[in-house]
Amino acid sequence: MLQWKPRRLLGVAIGLAVLVTVAALDVLLLGLVRSAPINLLTFLVGLLVVLSIPAVAVGAYFVYGLISLQYLMGRDSLVISWSRRRETIPLAAIESVDRIVDTGGRIKRRGVCYPGHCLGWGRDERGRRLLLYSTGRSAEELLITTQSGSYVISPSNPSGFLSALAARRRVGPTQSVEHVRTETGLVGLPIWRDWTALGLAGAGALANAALFAYVSLQYPHLPEIVPLLSEAGQVKLIGSKAELFELPAIGLTVLVANTILGFVLHRRERPATYALGAFALLVQVLVWIAIIALMR
Repeated sequence: MLQWKPRRLLGVAIGLAVLVTVAALDVLLLGLVRSAPINLLTFLVGLLVVLSIPAVAVGAYFVYGLISLQYLMGRDSLVISWSRRRETIPLAAIESVDRIVDTGGRIKRRGVCYPGHCLGWGRDERGRRLLLYSTGRSAEELLITTQSGSYVISPSNPSGFLSALAARRRVGPTQSVEHVRTETGLVGLPIWRDWTALGLAGAGALANAALFAYVSLQYPHLPEIVPLLSEAGQVKLIGSKAELFELPAIGLTVLVANTILGFVLHRRERPATYALGAFALLVQVLVWIAIIALMR
């Protein structure tokens, strides 16, 4: 196969700069939180840092996708390769290939698009589905229109790409190729399309975050010594108010363990994934009941 690559330097540089900036801000915020009293504000700052971790992971994945982006042209097909995703386009299905500058800017773009990288979707001039695997530089972008949709790509040498594609199409295909997208690896797992499993995990995460927020909100107003265990209105155990965070921490431990286990089991035992997610959510509810009882 002939291999064509985009100009990646700008997009990779911007992506890495953003990741480094976010990491530096996280370190700064953690330093501020460590010396600050526990309250709702410090919880929100800590939550922001925690949420930035998956955001950085996703950002790193997109940078890796750009680094791996290439267009492979064979005798029968054109393959767009981005990370572990492959769009296989039969040459026989291609209706036209045009430069983006000829479209007058009428392509609507959505998704992750910044200078040097554009991975997204939209609609072409005729309202059909459009997928973008480009650097966003219109001078290098090509619009490939097929029977079922369109694609935007950015080979570093668009003129050479067009010449090679025209030569392959004149020769004609040797075999029939299926027009298909494949995605392997972690992001290709079916659990990302299972809204029930994701909904249970999300509900558990929200309930647990709300637990930490509630304890943080009440923390400044609590006495230094608080009841940690009570039964029938009688206090059985007391301790430092900081120990109250152990209850939502237990809920978080169950949530993380069940989510990971459900993730592993999902492909073969989907009901087990649902059961684990539901149990983790139930634990958050029970911890909520315990926290409210202790703080009355």
